[in-house]
Amino acid sequence: MKKILGLLVVFIFILSSFSFSAAQSFSGKKVLILKNVNAWNSNANEMVLTQMGISYDVMTASQLNSLSLSDLINTYDMILIVSDQDQTFYNDLGPQMSKLEDFARAGGALEIHAANWGWHGGVWTTPLPGGVEILQSYSYYDYLVKNGTWLYSTYASHGYLTNVPTGANVITVQGNGATPNYNRPSTISYPLGNGQVMVTGLTIEYSVKYSGAVWVDFLKWMIKTNLGYKPTPVPVSPGRIGPSQYFLLNYIYNTRYHRELARFNELYNSPEAGELSNETLEGALHYKTLAEEFYEKAGEYGPIATNLNSFRVFISLRQAYFAISDAVDTLEDALE
Repeated sequence: MKKILGLLVVFIFILSSFSFSAAQSFSGKKVLILKNVNAWNSNANEMVLTQMGISYDVMTASQLNSLSLSDLINTYDMILIVSDQDQTFYNDLGPQMSKLEDFARAGGALEIHAANWGWHGGVWTTPLPGGVEILQSYSYYDYLVKNGTWLYSTYASHGYLTNVPTGANVITVQGNGATPNYNRPSTISYPLGNGQVMVTGLTIEYSVKYSGAVWVDFLKWMIKTNLGYKPTPVPVSPGRIGPSQYFLLNYIYNTRYHRELARFNELYNSPEAGELSNETLEGALHYKTLAEEFYEKAGEYGPIATNLNSFRVFISLRQAYFAISDAVDTLEDALE
């Protein structure tokens, strides 16, 4: 049923959504990923680069010391700094920021996932290239400026950017799901010498893992743009679907959510579940807790049953359904 619902959503979104073409060739491109740990326990960047057919290396901030500017220029087309690192990472990276800026000035691309204040506790110790800084600010919604739609996650961003260079392209700003706050840009891009820098306070890795395909498409768009291809329209979230379509989808997701929740409780409380490993049970409970958080978020705008035509309800309700389905799948797979 989950696959059928997924196909239904794709069918409804097809006229209003951007879909990344897997046929796009990135032959010969190479990316350096800088991280000490997986941001929010997610390997989203490696997953997406693999899907795009792009070669990459992974290196810690300390290991970066072993590479000269010439090494970077001659080996990599883009350097991607991962969100949510430990403090050791930011301490080691800070003194090397000038080398990364010189990489961009020489024609390379820097993609900086600057969202810190995450699970690993690290914070930036230096300004970002061009003097850009990030200020802590948690937002569930970030607005895609080019197409007037919203990204949602828990949270969508951990901060907004200040000291934005004159002429920078503002890609996303924080907001409340209804009104964008243009004084709080959360993703920007700007030239630096012969290269380009893109900085974001969005929780990219977390949201790709936990908040759905819209985020996967957005990360692919970022990478594609930064690798020097002609910029393409930013992928849209489902903000252009009409109220009647939201009503249908929300009704389906709400009904299926409660059925899956009942199925989860049945499986989890069964005698057979007592023989499952703690790891399996904890994994299932993680998805159930996530589902309950999304469902609670869907109800923040009033009773769900009377708000089925709402876009904001749709975002959370859809995530709640898929999370509880993952919880059920975890138990069913283990019990087979």
